[in-house]
Amino acid sequence: MQIPGQRIFLRPLEEKDVGDDYLGWMRDPQVIQYLESRDQTQTLETLREFVRAMNASTRDHLFGIFLAHGGEHIGNIKIGSIREPHRSADLGLIIGRRSVWGKGYATEAIALATRYALEQLELNKLWAGMYAENLGSYHAFIKAGYREVGRFHRHILFNGRYIDSILVEKCRNETAPA
Repeated sequence: MQIPGQRIFLRPLEEKDVGDDYLGWMRDPQVIQYLESRDQTQTLETLREFVRAMNASTRDHLFGIFLAHGGEHIGNIKIGSIREPHRSADLGLIIGRRSVWGKGYATEAIALATRYALEQLELNKLWAGMYAENLGSYHAFIKAGYREVGRFHRHILFNGRYIDSILVEKCRNETAPA
C-alpha cells in the first residue's frame, strides 16, 4: 500500500527500512530534541523491534515518509493508539533527514496521513501534542488544517526549565480555519 502525494509518498514502514540513516536520526540530538524517547539509546535492534511492534498492533499505523522522486526515506509518521469506540487517535511524526527541514514535507505528510485516517480508517478525530518550542511542527500541523485547542502551561521539563505543551486537533468534516 502506498499513499501518494505531490512530493512524497507514505507507505507502511518495514524492518528493511531500518538502517544506518534511520539510526543516525535517532541518535542526532537536534533531530530528537522534542521526542519523549530522546533519553533512550537506540540501536538497530530497538528500532526494528519498534517497527515490528507497530506492524503487529491493531491500534497503530506506522508509515515511512519517502520522497516521490528517488524514494529517499526522510521520516516517519504514526497514527497511533486508535481509541474505540471514540474513533480517535493521535498523530506523531519525525522528519529525520535534516537537509529537507523547512521545505513543507511535514505538512504534506500530516495532510496525507490525516486524509487516510479520516477517510480510510473512518476515524472521527486526530490530535497531536507538541512542545511549544517546536515551532516547525506546530506550523506544519496548522498549515495541514489542524487547530490549536489548548496549552498546558509549564507542562514539560525541557533543557532544565518548564515549557508549555500545545494540543492541536482535526475532526472529520471540518474545514481548515480561516
